[in-house]
Amino acid sequence: MTTARDSTWKKRPTMPARNDALKLRNVDLFDPTPQGRTDLYLFDGKILSIGEEPVIPGVEFREIDGTGMFAVPGFIDSHLHFTGAGSIGAGPISREPDFSFSEVVGSGITTAVGCPGADYLSRSMTNLFQKARSLEAEGLSTYFWSSGYSNPSITLSQSLSMDMLLFEKALGAKIAISDFMAPPWTPDQLHHLVWQVLSGAQMAGKHGVIHVHAGVLPAGISVVREVVARYEFGDDAHWSAMHGGGGSVASHFQITHVNWTDRLLEEATQFALQGAVADVTSGLSPKHGCEGSVLPSAAVVQMLRAGVSPASITVSSDSGGNIAHQHGNSDLDLIRLRPPMILEVFQELARRDDVDIETAARVTSTSVADLHRWSHKGRLTPGADADVLLFSEIDADLAHVVLAGEHVIDHGHLLRLGVMER
Repeated sequence: MTTARDSTWKKRPTMPARNDALKLRNVDLFDPTPQGRTDLYLFDGKILSIGEEPVIPGVEFREIDGTGMFAVPGFIDSHLHFTGAGSIGAGPISREPDFSFSEVVGSGITTAVGCPGADYLSRSMTNLFQKARSLEAEGLSTYFWSSGYSNPSITLSQSLSMDMLLFEKALGAKIAISDFMAPPWTPDQLHHLVWQVLSGAQMAGKHGVIHVHAGVLPAGISVVREVVARYEFGDDAHWSAMHGGGGSVASHFQITHVNWTDRLLEEATQFALQGAVADVTSGLSPKHGCEGSVLPSAAVVQMLRAGVSPASITVSSDSGGNIAHQHGNSDLDLIRLRPPMILEVFQELARRDDVDIETAARVTSTSVADLHRWSHKGRLTPGADADVLLFSEIDADLAHVVLAGEHVIDHGHLLRLGVMER
């Protein structure tokens, strides 16, 4: 006899069997440097070899024909609101829902960093952490920023240092400055936060990053630059030696939303020339109703022309957030930063005559991996994670997404849904 409980148990969704052996045939490979046309062999979630087919007893490689396509590393999104954001400016009606697996991977994102939003009162760090684990169980690589819009910081454990030590997914702290919703930060308070992140990072064997939401208020990123100046000894080699080859103290800062205004973009450009990372937000664009913002791809090009290295430029989505204004009791102006638009920025860059595919791949993937000192991400070399995007050479349309060795997108068709989407 089958009970109701037995029936429910049998209907529970399970993860499908993965395609553990894939051959991407005849692709124009950017690892991100151009390697020419070759075959790419993926096995057990990793890149196994390039060119010559490996022999593994009992294993047959399933083939994807990459003729007429180029391959780049999967996108890495440094700023994705896993549990939604919003509800600022228009109240509960603008509260965004959680992200699904298909929303993320359908945009070419294979690795993402979840971050708290301005609504830290009703969305907890515990919820963010568990959502990161949920998305990773479905195949995505996920990490998170501690804290958010609060001062003092909100953490999973007793401190930022302890978060860095205890949680492999913890990369550092997100803070907000120069925004009408941001708390005030004195140089001493920010200095203490930097100390917490970097001391925890040293003990955990991580780089440690302060991810800075920069708003449009006149103060800009002045408080950040003042704190960085406290650390500068005039000898970056000394700092690097003391911090495991981590570069200058500026290299621990990633300033996001830099294309919000021309003024902020210029200030972030100067900071990036000192070693910081300037993060362009793909959803902040005049194309999508964000008045006063700089087109994301144009912001990347402007910084490159100013002499900023691609290693100091990243692109993230801020997806899951929104810009909302309530008028009276009914009219709602809502700009939703959804779905993640890194793909759009990559395509705009790849289609330009003055930007090569290598640079487009670096700012959307490799530069983020290098910021965190990840050798297994942001590159298509043996031993790296098998996160691969295949694009048409004619128009840079996304043709295939391979996530941890699994073929999940085939010419726009999602080959599987997330567990809770079925």
